[in-house]
Amino acid sequence: MRSLLSVRNKQKGDAMMQRNRRQHFPIVDKSLQYRFLAMVLIYSMIIIIFLAAFLFLPDIIKFQDEALSLEVRAVAANKVLTLHSRVWPAVIALICILGLHSLLVFHRFVGPLYRFRWAFEKVRNGDLSFQVKLRAKDYLHQEEKVLNEMIEILNGKLGSIQLASQDALKSLTKLEQRANDVSNWTETDKELLGVHRQHLGKLMETTMYFRLEKGEQGPSGQGV
Repeated sequence: MRSLLSVRNKQKGDAMMQRNRRQHFPIVDKSLQYRFLAMVLIYSMIIIIFLAAFLFLPDIIKFQDEALSLEVRAVAANKVLTLHSRVWPAVIALICILGLHSLLVFHRFVGPLYRFRWAFEKVRNGDLSFQVKLRAKDYLHQEEKVLNEMIEILNGKLGSIQLASQDALKSLTKLEQRANDVSNWTETDKELLGVHRQHLGKLMETTMYFRLEKGEQGPSGQGV
């Protein structure tokens, strides 16, 4: 018992540490968030290449054209230097701003995905006693609503099946008692009742795999 409690306390401590880590660092799924960030940076580099081609290439061609006069080539060279001093600091600052902003925006997608994965894991383990709760600024609220409605329906349907199975088991018990009291019941009839009890027991065992008590609200809204 003590070992079981220590394991549970350790799991709670690890979960709390992970939640606090997510509070300080908005990285929930590295593969997704870094992939999105890389995509933004690649698009930014493509824009820079086109920008450099249109802004710098004409003057670079003039500067290297020996057929032009020195004055024209000097003006072109001066223009290239001026553009270098003005454009690149602004471009670097813009890339940094877009990268950070994209990471934060993607976090509003990845955070809900983290909660949905948590919900799928709970359902796989037979737990339907929860609801998914997203933060107010997160995206995918429509998906949150549909997922919670699905869990609510499954909860209700499985709860009805569990109650019906229990009632059926009570009725079967009474029927078995009557079979023992009545003389015209044959052994074949009693065997059929036993088979029916086995099938009903398997049905109850399957439905009881799911825990239907309500109250849990999912990972903390401040965590991811």
